[in-house]
Amino acid sequence: MLPRFVKNYTPLAGDRYPRSRSRYTYLAAGFALYLTCLYLFGVIEPGSISHYLSPPPSPTPPPLPPPIQLPPLYSEYHNEELRLPQQNWNKTQPSENERFLFLAGHARGQGWGNALQEHLLNAYLAYRSGRSFVMSNFTWNDDGSLYSKYNDRDIPSQIPYSVLIRGPIVGGPMPHGDPAPLAVSKVYFDHVCPTKHSATALTDTFARLFRDIDSPCVELERWSGSVYGHNEVFGVRGSLEKLWPAFAASPIITHFGYSTLIEVAFDMNRDLFLPKGSAAPLLSPLPYTTNIERYPMIPGLMAIHVRRGDYEVHCTALKRWAEDFVSVNTFSTLPDQFVVPAHGELPDDTDANAAYYRRRCFPDVGEMAAKVREVLRSPAARGVDRIYIMTNGRADFVDELKAALRQVHEWASVTSSRDVVLTWEQKFVAQAVDQLVAQRAQILIGNGFSTLTSTAVTMRLANGLPVESTRFW
Repeated sequence: MLPRFVKNYTPLAGDRYPRSRSRYTYLAAGFALYLTCLYLFGVIEPGSISHYLSPPPSPTPPPLPPPIQLPPLYSEYHNEELRLPQQNWNKTQPSENERFLFLAGHARGQGWGNALQEHLLNAYLAYRSGRSFVMSNFTWNDDGSLYSKYNDRDIPSQIPYSVLIRGPIVGGPMPHGDPAPLAVSKVYFDHVCPTKHSATALTDTFARLFRDIDSPCVELERWSGSVYGHNEVFGVRGSLEKLWPAFAASPIITHFGYSTLIEVAFDMNRDLFLPKGSAAPLLSPLPYTTNIERYPMIPGLMAIHVRRGDYEVHCTALKRWAEDFVSVNTFSTLPDQFVVPAHGELPDDTDANAAYYRRRCFPDVGEMAAKVREVLRSPAARGVDRIYIMTNGRADFVDELKAALRQVHEWASVTSSRDVVLTWEQKFVAQAVDQLVAQRAQILIGNGFSTLTSTAVTMRLANGLPVESTRFW
């Protein structure tokens, strides 16, 4: 279409010629004169004239909502597990000398301590059985989702164990001279073992059973549950003591280690744990050797495990169930043992029973300060001058606890999990950083009902730290 305003254009009916620009110029000049008169007669202030002559400000757009940052999925760790050299993807079935064990009823929807203590024993069972341990993931939810909700926060539904730990338990090499078969990924197991034979018939019995099964591919079906459950093993006093010497001497423990991701987090925050000006080398670049050589005791450090959050309710439930300490925390050689009240001694509905469990499971600030003071007087705590609080407590609670602890002792430093600086990837596996610190501290005051404490105690006992250095609320 041609433009309407061209030379010799004749307007149609109802049309008008465009107004001349000079008319608008006159209007603007008149309006300026009008404002000047108002100013001269004192009607408006001089600074406000520009308000009338300036164009209205552009509206400010509403701020964009912050982008949602989803948790990491750790795909590179999963891919590394698929590249383990012991996995031959050209095979479609096991070789004659290959034998595998997958325990499909492994823990799900449980915390790190619960999952790891079971994972360690599952790996040991495969080792004792002469079979390759088939690795599962640290699993919150295995319904196919990438993310799950925990306390209204997004978390990864599954995390490869190699994100947190290293060693034979996640496919690393066995010690020199040990011919035990190496662990493999679940994906590889499914690739070479499309057909599995299930066993439904604890360690000695299963080991003999699995050795005698001719099939190379054994899987305990998911419905069969955990081989090492709370009611059968971890929650039963003394259930691990007879197994302990052989378990502690196995490569599952002697060559247990933390992943590079966790060791880098430790190195980044080493000033929170090590003495000021420590000449100790960075941990993560060191070539891997053994558990005891890599993670020696940190002199002068006391670590205390202070559970909050869900433990306020959990500790009340422990009273109702008449629960004991868990796992190795019940070993008779350890101090501060818990005694479950005999039936009828402290009835469930009495305040005395509730107070008894609360003091040991959910102590208040004053009770914790008193316990730290008591432990500092022990010979095992000689030279302790720094304290690290492993906690999921809120900032105001941690500040209150720090203030109370400063009244107990003249510390060189008082720090907590809230002071640890982490990357986004490390944030979702931070519990392993606390476990590493607890394992190495000169003194640990742990929560005897916690499996995070018990896993740290497992490593302390295996690495020969004095039993007197491990205490409980």
